[in-house]
Amino acid sequence: MSDVNERRASAGGNMTVVERIPTEPGTSTTVSIVRAVAEAESVSPGELPVMADVIDPEAVEALFDAEPAVGRSDVRLSFDYCGYSVRVSDDFVTLRR
Repeated sequence: MSDVNERRASAGGNMTVVERIPTEPGTSTTVSIVRAVAEAESVSPGELPVMADVIDPEAVEALFDAEPAVGRSDVRLSFDYCGYSVRVSDDFVTLRR
């Protein structure tokens, strides 16, 4: 698991943070999401279902990877993928179960 992996109960108590990784400059957000899920599942990214069946990767990248980020205000995105609630912000990809 990642060095920044967190396992704790959420405020509501009904979901647990399974994986939380920082987004990396130069790495697309969709790659960060797939890597986080693969790490949490202990599989290679190629073994996961195609993320495009759940959410449009180009739309994700348009939200988080487009330059410049000036004028963008605290964008967050949540969707379900591989049994996880994936939450994406400018700084982190967080997986909850």
